[in-house]
Amino acid sequence: MFSISLLFISLLLSFANCKPTVNNISDLLPRLLLISFDGFRYDYPDIYTLKNFRSLLDRGVRVQHIINSFTTTTFPNHFTIVTGLYEETHGIVNNIMYDPILNASTRFDTMNDTKWWSQNSYSEPIWMTNELQNNNGKVETKRRSGVISWPSTGTPVNGHMPSKYEIYNETRRFETIIDQIIKWFKDPNEPINFGTIYFYEPDHTGHIYGPLSSQMNTTLQYCDQLLGYLLAQIDNDPYLKQNLNVILTSDHGMTEVDEKRTLKLDDYIDSSLYSAYGGLSQMNIFLHS
Repeated sequence: MFSISLLFISLLLSFANCKPTVNNISDLLPRLLLISFDGFRYDYPDIYTLKNFRSLLDRGVRVQHIINSFTTTTFPNHFTIVTGLYEETHGIVNNIMYDPILNASTRFDTMNDTKWWSQNSYSEPIWMTNELQNNNGKVETKRRSGVISWPSTGTPVNGHMPSKYEIYNETRRFETIIDQIIKWFKDPNEPINFGTIYFYEPDHTGHIYGPLSSQMNTTLQYCDQLLGYLLAQIDNDPYLKQNLNVILTSDHGMTEVDEKRTLKLDDYIDSSLYSAYGGLSQMNIFLHS
């Protein structure tokens, strides 16, 4: 299986249209939660029965299509989403890559090195932009960002870190991620006004079993339960229900591939002539001089 540039879902939800009651100055700050389900194909809510995704569609807005940034893999597209920069500008061009200028290569366990995420001084994730607006010195209106598991979490980007963050941990239950981000929004002393969370499903399942499979249905039902769990926490809190906006998105879609229609590069080119870096959907090939 490999991921391709497909349409993805983007939902912007305001939980109430009425004007919020402002109890203090900090209530004037906008509240936004950005969520990514990795590899969530744009038409999954149409193919599978996902009641909570459908409920969110009924309450919010769904875009018809988007154009993913190339390459359509996890790290590059997620950094594009939060910086607004193309991959050739922010420098994250694949999950596993080689940089001839740095003469260094990455693996998943070495991507927490700040040099990869700070290649361009213009790289400014939205959580950094949010906090850089703190220029009045007033605690009551201080903007804070909270980031959980998003690519680059825990790594300074051009010298900046979010106020609250937790790094990616694949063994962590997704429900605890939701609990933590909601807790940060509701913190009585240092609440965040912007939060973002990342889930590695349904991408993980899709790469193993494909986008149209019983296993994918099982995973999507779990994702749907997670969304319902989040919405219940928001709806049960009067303040969040009235003031929190939610954007639900993904980095790419997925399609089925016939194994008989694949090529092995080594069958055509002597492997001693090149080095290759990349993953399932794209490879960066460097010829040896």
